[in-house]
Amino acid sequence: MWLNSSTRIVIGMGPGEEVAASRLLAAGKQVAVIERELIGGECAYWACIPSKTLIRGPEAVAEATRAAGATTPTLNWLALRDYRDWMIRHLDDTGQIHGYEKHGATVVKAAGRITGPGTVQAGGHTLTAEHVILATGSEPIRPPVDGLDQVRVWTNREATTVRDIPDQVLLLGGSAVGVELGQFYARAGAQVTIVQRGRRTPIPSAWAASTRVSRVHCAGACAAAACRSPPAVRAGRPGGWERANAMIRPRSASVMRRLRPAPGPVPSPSMPSASNRASRSRTVCR
Repeated sequence: MWLNSSTRIVIGMGPGEEVAASRLLAAGKQVAVIERELIGGECAYWACIPSKTLIRGPEAVAEATRAAGATTPTLNWLALRDYRDWMIRHLDDTGQIHGYEKHGATVVKAAGRITGPGTVQAGGHTLTAEHVILATGSEPIRPPVDGLDQVRVWTNREATTVRDIPDQVLLLGGSAVGVELGQFYARAGAQVTIVQRGRRTPIPSAWAASTRVSRVHCAGACAAAACRSPPAVRAGRPGGWERANAMIRPRSASVMRRLRPAPGPVPSPSMPSASNRASRSRTVCR
């Protein structure tokens, strides 16, 4: 597949690149888009869209509990899960492919490789262009936890496409993604612990209490295997984690006991019925 030198090639079709490709097409340019996964990128399928969809239902339930005279609704996890799947198009970008082709773009679903000035190889095709836009995205960083490389770990992708709510969730990282996922899982009925590097995490104390979230602060290079500031969290000798489907969980409950907050009354949010939740106790590492 040889294209002329006036073609613009876009490698990676996340939200920003979709804007670029659409504007180029609107300006009458010949455009070739290359994407090895799904057109729309992380935001449309594994980040912004599913996360905002997931937190809205539990958020509405929580708001109702604070409204005088309101009857507290219940969270229907199966209905929310189905709506999440619809919002992320069931991880199918067929409609996006047809849409770009309808507007005159050449769509190649494969990994792209720049082989020379203005020359790209993808899916067995060679494309040439005057300009190449390269935006290949990013992937999560895994913290240096002993044994973490020996098991499958949840990232934002598994966490936002979850099928059953686990009983316990351990999130490594308390920034925007960690707090957002922690809020969803806590309000969906899981016991959530967030482990955050440094001494601050953007979780208000009142919110943490009302959503059953435990906070653990770690100074320096925080990892569940070696936190050097109290409360100590030591979880990861080699072989100390075992696989549980797409998650990791401590082989011993002692890890969660050390992470658990001090005993005391904690308001319990409305939760899905037991039949709608995972029956095993699981800890997700983020």
